[in-house]
Amino acid sequence: MGGRFHDPVYTTICSEKTLQSNDKGFFMQFVYNTLESVGDDWIENVFGSLTNDNERLRILYEYEPAKSVIVYTLTHVQEIYRKNSADVSKARRHEAEKYFRNGDLEKSLMFYSQSVLRAPNTGENIHVDDGLSLTLSLWGRSEVLMRLGEYSLALRDIQTALKENITDKAEAFRRMGICYKAINELNRARVSFNIAAKLLPENELESLRNDIDKEYKENKHENRRVMPFVTKKHPDYPNATKKMLVKEEEGFGRFVVAKEHIKTGEVIVVEPPHASCLLPECFGTNCHHCFERLISPVGCPECSNVAFCKPECRDIALSSYHRFECKFIDLLIGSGMSILAHTCLRMITQNSLEKNLKIHENRSLEQVYSLCTNSSLRPPRDFIQRTIMAAFLLRILQKSGYFGREDEDNCIPTDVEFKIGELILFCLQMLQFNAHEIYETRITPQHRLRGSRASYIGVAIYPTVALFNHDCYPGVTRYFVGKNIVINAVRPISPGELIAENYGPVFTRRPLSDRQKSLSGRYWFTCQCTACTQDWPTYENGLETYPRKIRCPTQKCSYFFTLPVQNETMKCPRCKKKVSLTDNILQMKICEEQLQAAFELVETQEPEKGIPLLNNAIELFHKVSTPPHKDVHIGQEVLRSFLADSGNVHVCLKPYPDSE
Repeated sequence: MGGRFHDPVYTTICSEKTLQSNDKGFFMQFVYNTLESVGDDWIENVFGSLTNDNERLRILYEYEPAKSVIVYTLTHVQEIYRKNSADVSKARRHEAEKYFRNGDLEKSLMFYSQSVLRAPNTGENIHVDDGLSLTLSLWGRSEVLMRLGEYSLALRDIQTALKENITDKAEAFRRMGICYKAINELNRARVSFNIAAKLLPENELESLRNDIDKEYKENKHENRRVMPFVTKKHPDYPNATKKMLVKEEEGFGRFVVAKEHIKTGEVIVVEPPHASCLLPECFGTNCHHCFERLISPVGCPECSNVAFCKPECRDIALSSYHRFECKFIDLLIGSGMSILAHTCLRMITQNSLEKNLKIHENRSLEQVYSLCTNSSLRPPRDFIQRTIMAAFLLRILQKSGYFGREDEDNCIPTDVEFKIGELILFCLQMLQFNAHEIYETRITPQHRLRGSRASYIGVAIYPTVALFNHDCYPGVTRYFVGKNIVINAVRPISPGELIAENYGPVFTRRPLSDRQKSLSGRYWFTCQCTACTQDWPTYENGLETYPRKIRCPTQKCSYFFTLPVQNETMKCPRCKKKVSLTDNILQMKICEEQLQAAFELVETQEPEKGIPLLNNAIELFHKVSTPPHKDVHIGQEVLRSFLADSGNVHVCLKPYPDSE
């Protein structure tokens, strides 16, 4: 990677991991075969001399040593996915019935959901369950859901089973009546019971009357998720506050500074993703589209690889990206490609071909296509690896019908396909430096704050948040509500000051050399933040004993006295004025007392009380002192956890799809 990086070998490893993250995958072997065929001299002197992505992609299909490997490999790209199976669905349903009879409703629900996800379309396989595998699975699951008090979800299954031609319509309307009553939709309950009464035989009407008279109550899930909002929006960045300003300088690119004073705790950005992808290991626990936790999932009619939390999410996915990705899911996973590479594919498949061609013609108007790629720093060997990935993804689009081509055996791109390939290659470069991990906070049933941990579930690109630079002592924190990213200030930010987030290494946890290596290798820059230039200590290496400071009270004086002071009234070495530190020392004491009070609210699980207390304490600290200060930084971490508590939070559940 050259001498400009702290550790060129580590940088190369980091870069390759953004293409293939699974060591068992085949993609990097495909790359190495191609590189071996063309040779280092050609890579450095011919490929390395190319100046645009169109040329880089085309030469792979024109230079014979490269073409022979590329065409041979891509010609063998085939659909590989786990098909729905009536036999598997039936077996899972029988398991669910066994657990239901034994009273284990949780396991019964899990197996019924597996049965739903593995079931083919109604009538597709008439030799198993008379073609009613999906109907029977939904029908059985609805009874389990009713027993669990999940009446809204049960109602959805019953209604779908009716559409899928369930035979016992009288029982279906009886169950619907019970569900409507439980969710307090009494008019619909009355209509459903009346229909059931007309369909039931005389000897079963007394049982129906008992259902009508009985009280049912929906199992209400505690939902602390709150979607915050930006009060006064930026005219050019509608997901952000008007208090921020985007600037651009040579050597720094674009970055964000405060236009006005931003208070601790203030919401700076609430942004939906431009594109997002769920991690494959979360396919069985989270909705493939919205990332919600699965309780009663629905599946794709073609594949059993993915699950959706509700029909609406399934239908959105099927009408856009999933219809092109569906039959290649196992191929994508088997290639070992990174989630970043899959997100790159998603940026294409979520749009129509016509829309992407318009984007290609007007890329300068698209915010996401103007983000940093570091193309001027990218070595030829790295460039060719990404170009080979672009060719692989382009081939999947060809085979999936994205281009509507008739000659699927010919992998040589048309001019139109080369244009989409250019977009892919750009995205593979851009996402390396601009994507964000999406996480949920996993908690224990006993305590929702102590012992909680962030768990990575997916990746997304947020065009506004991608403009924020890094600081090892960041001014903001992020958390997620669904797929939306929320950016809050965790310390006061003055006008003109950089609004920076953190790309991973925080000074309190990782020493300077470790941070510099990580940032250089992963993001290709040398951090020059204050924590780095002053080499602030970590929690484990000196932060505990780092001297506390107190600000000179003279307006605009930047001097800080080291505590403890011998006399609270003294001459300032910088402004030369005789000053009293008494008030600032008192304010520091109040700040520290508020921090301790907030720490106690972790144990009592009262973030709603702790947030304003921490906001005030951190604001006060930066008014009278300066970092580093151990308790303040712990307070900022607690503030992050308090804020995240209103976002994606989950007590772990067992996955639904089987591991077959």
